[in-house]
Amino acid sequence: MYDNSFSQKFYRRTRKLLQLAIVILTIVGIAVVVWFQAQSASKRPDIVKVGDKLPQIELLQLDGAPVTLDAATNGAMLINLWASWCKPCINELPLLNDAQAFAPNVSFVAVNMQEELERIKPMIERYDLTMQVLRDEQLAWKRALGVQGYPVSVLVDANGIIQHIHVGAYTEIEEILAHTAKLASMMQDE
Repeated sequence: MYDNSFSQKFYRRTRKLLQLAIVILTIVGIAVVVWFQAQSASKRPDIVKVGDKLPQIELLQLDGAPVTLDAATNGAMLINLWASWCKPCINELPLLNDAQAFAPNVSFVAVNMQEELERIKPMIERYDLTMQVLRDEQLAWKRALGVQGYPVSVLVDANGIIQHIHVGAYTEIEEILAHTAKLASMMQDE
């Protein structure tokens, strides 16, 4: 005679073990991918990092005119890389826009990554962005930083030296202001 309760217990136990195995393999897989990305980024000498000079990357203004960010012209800067399809980016833009009012010694620059004006202008209007908005048609900033996703913010002092790279979205205005305050204090120390 076949015991139905035994087969149900066996099925449940096997199912739970299979689920656990899938979770463990997923975690291990993610860890391996992250490790390989970190290894490959650290071996690339062209990747910009904290302490490096601001790279001279040609961007486009909204009217199509070329521009290169320069600390001599812009002073200390918070350069934010974003895209309209990136939900964390869209959540962060209003925070950055508001934060600039409390950090008058820091220029806030939003660099859109390879999107058409039809995608950018509605974001500017929706969030009433007053910070400078530029376009990176060639994804040069993404390559320079070796990043895989957005948003990313780069804080540059008035001498053009990268002081901080923030990967991921700022979620609190206080965190933005703490980072920009460090830049402002560096300017006062000079």
